[in-house]
Amino acid sequence: MMKLSIMRDFLESDASEVLVHSLLENWGFEQDSVQFLRASSNFVFVFERNGEKHILRLTPNGDRNQLLEEVSFLTFLARNNVSLNVPILSKNGNMVEETNSELGIFQAVVFRFLSGAQYEIEELSERHFFLWGEALGNLHNCSKQFVKKNSVQNDLVQQLAELDGYLPQCESLAREELESIKTWLKTLEINKDNYGVIHYDFELDNLIWDGDNVQMIDFESSMGHWYTADIAFALRDLFNDNVDFSSNSFQTFLKGYRSKVNVTDKELNAIPMFLRLHNLITFTGLLRTVDVEKDVNHPQWIEGLRKKLELKIDDYRDGFKQRGNS
Repeated sequence: MMKLSIMRDFLESDASEVLVHSLLENWGFEQDSVQFLRASSNFVFVFERNGEKHILRLTPNGDRNQLLEEVSFLTFLARNNVSLNVPILSKNGNMVEETNSELGIFQAVVFRFLSGAQYEIEELSERHFFLWGEALGNLHNCSKQFVKKNSVQNDLVQQLAELDGYLPQCESLAREELESIKTWLKTLEINKDNYGVIHYDFELDNLIWDGDNVQMIDFESSMGHWYTADIAFALRDLFNDNVDFSSNSFQTFLKGYRSKVNVTDKELNAIPMFLRLHNLITFTGLLRTVDVEKDVNHPQWIEGLRKKLELKIDDYRDGFKQRGNS
């Protein structure tokens, strides 16, 4: 998630509309069709072009090379019949357009709009869990054939280095958790069958269901990692920090996954530790996100969001404390 200060400055500024429209000129759009959809790690808008809906994704201060690698991965997957929203070339022949404005540097990517349904985990049938696992297995099977420009192992090295740099020294329990996880990660085997580019956030919010066709969106966090981590991250709402391998929902998901690609029971046993890693990453990200002070004259929606995120931060701290006492 982006810093609250960036979100506030963009959404509260009249200059943001000018910025969005100027970037959309690179693809062409219908003037009155642009609507803000959401903000998290980036700003997302829906608009129409030639009578069809499209998605504009704006990334503040993004890494252009990382975005180009994401686009390369998406293009490869689409060629291998993975159902996802493929980026669209701009009039200039670019997948990524960039602008430097008074609000900062922004990278823009445009996707076709995917129609379909989205579900909460409580709404899923046994069939849904199978298809969910099957879709992730198909993604991983294709990923094994993808040649990343930079070493897939460099992604994890960089991520751990960033965690080390971003975590304040005063967060001693979180830093102890980081050291435990780093030590554990060194014990894991890395090979072409268990490690490659993963989606990283294959949860239900990033799936659009067109009947039995599971369409994937939001690959901006994709990186080199163990494939089992993708299973853990996808099912975190099902596990809720209490991994039950005997759960019928998990076993059905796994049956779908294994219909496309193999995963060993030994690899699955790593899921609890991968969930701990995900919690630590989320905690560290939230610390960086909440960069606005309390009791300042912020817009009401920012103050409400700040309070909500600080409660989440405290929940993660409690989890680290409980683990330290166990």
